[in-house]
Amino acid sequence: MNDLFHPERYKDFTLFSTEHLLMIGLLFVVGLVLVFSRDAIRKRPTVQQYIRWGFFTILLVGNVGYQAWSIWHAVWDARINLPFQLCSISSLVVLFFLLKPTESRFQIVYFIALIPPSLAVLTPDLLYGSPHYRFFQFFIFHITLVATVLYYLIVDKYEPRFVSVLKAFVFINILAVPLGFLNNYLGSNYLFLEGPPAADTLLSLFGSGYWYLINLEIVMLLTFFLTYLPFYLKRKFL
Repeated sequence: MNDLFHPERYKDFTLFSTEHLLMIGLLFVVGLVLVFSRDAIRKRPTVQQYIRWGFFTILLVGNVGYQAWSIWHAVWDARINLPFQLCSISSLVVLFFLLKPTESRFQIVYFIALIPPSLAVLTPDLLYGSPHYRFFQFFIFHITLVATVLYYLIVDKYEPRFVSVLKAFVFINILAVPLGFLNNYLGSNYLFLEGPPAADTLLSLFGSGYWYLINLEIVMLLTFFLTYLPFYLKRKFL
């Protein structure tokens, strides 16, 4: 049990290992379950509330639990543990959204809580392999973010609007300004503004210096447009 939580008791995470592929598979299974059970869920308001507050609880416990684990084991570091990476910010936005879900609140949630957590599941910036608390916390947390977005897309039929592409882009850039100063002060790398993480991820392909930031902006905006594209095509041709 101690090995499960001890910060120095870990097996290095291996990309696309059996354990990693199982987590990717779990993400797909969650999506399929939502697709095939959507009609049954719509007919049961009580189940909808259980799911909503279940998502809320998992995300809240994931955030608080990670902070508590870091503090308890004396590994908390302001350069790493503040909730200012994109998925952590996404989780805070999603928690606010889940308090009172509306389609207008969903607009930014869709863009920042679908693709970034999905990419985190596919190419994690993670040291701890299975079995370790951080391994399970990381994947359950990120899969829940994606599942929340999919739930409101599939079950409640919320849809993003085109203007929300620009809103999400501006939202991230507004956050990037103070976080850039914070990174400079702490020597941190929140939002990965200073460069890609140590682990091999897609960000490792973005170059360095100003080109890294330019590529980051271009890819973010392009990703938002591509994420919106299915809804544009649906409205135009269906």
